[in-house]
Amino acid sequence: MIDLLLYPHCDLHLSLSGTPPLKPVLLTRDAPAAGAVQFVLTPIPLTDWDIDFFAPHNTKGFRFTGIPVFDRSTGVITATTPGVFLFQAHTKTNHIVGRLQVHRSIVGWWFGNDSITTPLDRTLAHTQPSIYAKFSDDADVGTDLIGDITGHGYVQLAPAAADSARIAVSPQGRVQGLVVSPTAPADTPWTLTGTLPGLGPPQDLKVRVIDYTAKYPVVQQQGGGLAGLDDKHNVLFLGEGFRAQDEAVFDEIVTRAVHEMFEKPAHEPYGILRGSFNVFKAFAPSQQRALTCGFKIEDGYEEEVNGEVLGAGFPVPFNGDLGAGGYTVEELVQRVGLPMRGEHRANLPDTWAGQDLKDFKKSMVGPALVERWKKQQSVGIPHARDTFFGLHLGARLADRSSGSGPPAEKPSATDPVNDEKVRTFVARLYEFYQNEPTRNVTLDPRRHPPELYLSASYVNPANTLLRFVKWLRLGGSTIEVGEQWQPVDGVFRPSRGLIALIAYDDLAGGTNLNVRTVTAQSVGVQTSLGYVYASAADRRHLRRATPDRIEVDHDDVVQTVAHEFGHSFNLGDEYEYFGGDGGGAAQTTEMSEDNLAARGFLHVAGEPDDHINPDAVKWFKLPRIRTASALLQDSVNVTSPVRGVKLVVGPRNLAEWELARKEFSEVRLRAFGLLPPYGQQLPLPSKPQDYLEGLIVGAVLPGEGAIIVSRAGSQPFPTFVKGSLAFVPLKDKQHRVLQVVEPKVLTFLQTSHLPMNQDRDTTKKNDKDDNPVAIPDFSPPCHAARLIGVYEGGNHYAEAYYRPTGRCKMRKSSVDFCHVCAWLIVNRVDPGSHALLDKDRYPESKKEAKKHE
Repeated sequence: MIDLLLYPHCDLHLSLSGTPPLKPVLLTRDAPAAGAVQFVLTPIPLTDWDIDFFAPHNTKGFRFTGIPVFDRSTGVITATTPGVFLFQAHTKTNHIVGRLQVHRSIVGWWFGNDSITTPLDRTLAHTQPSIYAKFSDDADVGTDLIGDITGHGYVQLAPAAADSARIAVSPQGRVQGLVVSPTAPADTPWTLTGTLPGLGPPQDLKVRVIDYTAKYPVVQQQGGGLAGLDDKHNVLFLGEGFRAQDEAVFDEIVTRAVHEMFEKPAHEPYGILRGSFNVFKAFAPSQQRALTCGFKIEDGYEEEVNGEVLGAGFPVPFNGDLGAGGYTVEELVQRVGLPMRGEHRANLPDTWAGQDLKDFKKSMVGPALVERWKKQQSVGIPHARDTFFGLHLGARLADRSSGSGPPAEKPSATDPVNDEKVRTFVARLYEFYQNEPTRNVTLDPRRHPPELYLSASYVNPANTLLRFVKWLRLGGSTIEVGEQWQPVDGVFRPSRGLIALIAYDDLAGGTNLNVRTVTAQSVGVQTSLGYVYASAADRRHLRRATPDRIEVDHDDVVQTVAHEFGHSFNLGDEYEYFGGDGGGAAQTTEMSEDNLAARGFLHVAGEPDDHINPDAVKWFKLPRIRTASALLQDSVNVTSPVRGVKLVVGPRNLAEWELARKEFSEVRLRAFGLLPPYGQQLPLPSKPQDYLEGLIVGAVLPGEGAIIVSRAGSQPFPTFVKGSLAFVPLKDKQHRVLQVVEPKVLTFLQTSHLPMNQDRDTTKKNDKDDNPVAIPDFSPPCHAARLIGVYEGGNHYAEAYYRPTGRCKMRKSSVDFCHVCAWLIVNRVDPGSHALLDKDRYPESKKEAKKHE
């Protein structure tokens, strides 16, 4: 089993009158069967699972009083009083948390979409329309006025009579596309009808069915044609949230992004590697601009204009900095939950301090924080947007993944003081408030069914986005190119992850998703959302207020693309979201990302907890390189014109190889070291069959684009496959091979065993460059933060994770790549550019450089 699923979702609503019973279903989700692509969903028998409820807003001692009941014989949840309740649904071994709001009655409902797009698929229902409801005003218990009743079964969904053979509806309320709908603007799409008996006439929703395998055209933006496509790094730009009339805007974004990425020094080494990249673009229009917002928004500044309420609100939870120290609003929500509607409780910090909350410190909460926390609510829920690929920002609390491990044991109903069982149970249920970052841009699970989409951290090879890409063909031809970007288990493909999905949205957001197969980012930098209530008096319909022309921050777009593509080159995030240790101290295995290391792996046995072993740092083994070439064919042992191993390297660097021959320069051979599926390079291959030293160039064969290298007593040589690296290492005056870490820096670290950050405060996040501590008798580069070594902070945490430098694009997208990350990108894409990278970009002070001349 991979995880648990709860139907209808994890943010439930129950009405004491006017609706059918609420009957949740708990399912397991398992990996696809052999040769299949769909996850396997299996309902769990009622006798094998249960739900434990808890009333978080009640006073201590009464939090298990008047709670709802789950009947394991009928599967029905019943309640007697309105209120807000947290719960865990669980088997004996696994759990998923959620929230239930109980209301006296329901007073109205509507579709949370203006229209919806779904794929043509005659076997599976993909798209789930959002359904919202307005409830009775139970102000004394703090329930929401408007809630998400999607999938609850309260509203009966069916195709309109004329469209019964064109669309279908699954028992979970997902729409299945059976016939492609008309595409002309004047044509009417198919119609879905919803009915809730006793609450007004039926309501309609327009449904467009699209064939995502229709072989959409792709246009080549840059590159030298399709020759050698499988060996090149192919970039694909896609658009999301662009309407048909916005295609020129999309084209401009791509043109500028490509120009800047391959021309501006701030994005090196992409410019150095320009000849090794092809760039393509494909455009498919959306019905609406901008993305769906998974999060709710604060009701911010508002004004009424012609009967409409216009405003701007920040995401809930607010993720900005109040500048007052202590917790951020987001951190406080994770500890104490969201406020009641019309929050009226007094002395909240004292109340929280007495509620057995995990990791809550009253000293971290000031009056300004409490007041901003109270604003973490809004009356309405933003309508979903009808976009082509179905992306959303952030995530709904309703769309949770299950937790890991067994459920927390339910305490006694007395809710005693200082009871460890209570603390453990409360900590488990409050996991509900730990949601995805609001800046994340991922696939909306209401547009992508659970059989094909688990989360952004899974490959999901059959989702609609990758299905669309798979069938792309070169415009005006029958040449299909989409396979370049398809992930294949156990196979390394150079173009995996080089899809840039550009969202026409003014909110700032971006993510590398689907396990490094796609990077998605918006074009704007706004942190608050413009919105409109259709009625000032009855705030049911909350929609995004999007301008006809969204202002594009072109610099931010290319900076984000360049950073996110770094993940596709197996580079991890070096920035910090949180203070403290995110588990790095306990991680005793090497991290798979080539630019990150964990303290648990680097720790010196028997030394203080924060001591590290610099000899175990994988990027310290990277050599500086004078000449290099990748093998274009597997190596061959030869005896003529000289005895040795022939390496076909192409004509490009033959002059440098001839110079190496004349100077008897040492040559080294390293096996192709890109591990599938992400191209992991470190640690470098070093076994005798993978790595040879002490070679010399015996002959240069210009007519064959080849060199022959040899050394005494070493024949026959092992075979080095296509893609392996032949290189001449850079040496100092004493003929010692230079590594990317300066010798004096390495010696200093071998003595101190401490990271090089001047600022060692890891209790809070740091988003600035880190300058190194002073090293005796050593002069750092002009920009000291570029000095290569070991710096603490990365992998989203301030402590126990380490990175190569104090400044890098993987830490802050607006700056350049550090030399280690640039070295790794060059080594993967075009090792023949190593010498140019070292000459132009190595962060060496003039004083130290003179010592090596």
